[in-house]
Amino acid sequence: MTIVVARVFAVVFGGIATLMLLVAVAAFARGSLDRVLIYLAIAVVAGFAVSRLMRTERRIVGAREATLPPAERPSRRVPRRPITFPVRETGLAFAFWYAVAVAVDRAVGGETTFFTLAAIAPFAAFMLTTLTIAGRHMIFRLTAEEADEGE
Repeated sequence: MTIVVARVFAVVFGGIATLMLLVAVAAFARGSLDRVLIYLAIAVVAGFAVSRLMRTERRIVGAREATLPPAERPSRRVPRRPITFPVRETGLAFAFWYAVAVAVDRAVGGETTFFTLAAIAPFAAFMLTTLTIAGRHMIFRLTAEEADEGE
């Protein structure tokens, strides 16, 4: 089996597994529990097929690299520094976005309900905090990598 064939079949079986998980949710919503079990079984089998194909692909690539002379082998990847999680700034960002969500609801609706305070504002704050923190770290990661390349 070639690398290309293994990768194509892994993608196809991954798609099948994902589709079966989505169809299982739809079958569960319709109350067809027997179909849910069948769809989940197909998804599990497809997942095992993906793992088997990926192991085969890694074995082929490893064997191919082992036959190369040491000078032509690809260099080892140097892992990047791990990203630390900023708890304090995440809490502050969440509080800020929570206040913004409540203020927008107050401005648009004229009043603030319990549903807004308990469901809408926390969800909006969580989503906006996630985007803020992830975006900030991606920007700093990219600028740090550009600074490393310039040296």
